[in-house]
Amino acid sequence: MINPHSIREDGNPPVIIHYHIFKNAGSSLDLALQQHFGNQWTTYEGSHAHDLRTSADIGKFLKANPAIRALSSHLARPPLPHGNALPIVFLRNPLLRARSVYEFTRKDPGQPFREATTGTFADYLDWALSGAPGGVVIRNYQVIHLSSASFADQGILAAQASDADLLEAQALLQSWKAIGIVEKYAQSLEVIEHAYRQVFPQLALQPEHVNRSDTSSQEDSIRDEIGERLYLEFNRQNQLDNQLYRYATERLADLCAAYEVGQAYEAA
Repeated sequence: MINPHSIREDGNPPVIIHYHIFKNAGSSLDLALQQHFGNQWTTYEGSHAHDLRTSADIGKFLKANPAIRALSSHLARPPLPHGNALPIVFLRNPLLRARSVYEFTRKDPGQPFREATTGTFADYLDWALSGAPGGVVIRNYQVIHLSSASFADQGILAAQASDADLLEAQALLQSWKAIGIVEKYAQSLEVIEHAYRQVFPQLALQPEHVNRSDTSSQEDSIRDEIGERLYLEFNRQNQLDNQLYRYATERLADLCAAYEVGQAYEAA
């Protein structure tokens, strides 16, 4: 049995924190949060694309902005800043996510390392998997984002995930009462609503999509496109992300069953 989150008497107002992993339906979720919370929703980022925000940073920001009830950030990292912070994070199939990163980056002139996307998707994978610093965004990045690996001594561009980081990320997801899977977006929003309904009784998140890449390419067709060598190498360098994605998928299935969301689906 999983009990919905309730308010704790710790002096901190309740706030949803969206840990926005790049190309994991985050812009769509941000729109849903903004539509519901209005000017009580905000974003919080660093001074540049790799300027990570710690739990203490988030706590200070929220203290200075006590009216905020939902915050989204690409650069915020766990743990939560206080007991009344309600987490949201979405996980995604690593290969489909990599394709989306490539497609989005090549279309957006403001993205770092955009020069790596001028060729084909296979070219981009070759670049990223060669060890190029910017390639970390598709090398076990979801594990990195949700673990201490983010805080590598030489910065996140040098981050490498370990088995210990995977265990840390899995424990985090297990401890949270709501998580999302991009491929199960609508069901994930229902889980979030049920998990946090005692704190925000009217919480309603609309499943509209923003910045959605072409999702018609599934794993088998991408495998044919990039060839067996790259497909195997990508999965070798994303073993931990693949394990985390499977774990998160099973966790979401458990949450769907616990909250009686739709019909609990069979975990992939």
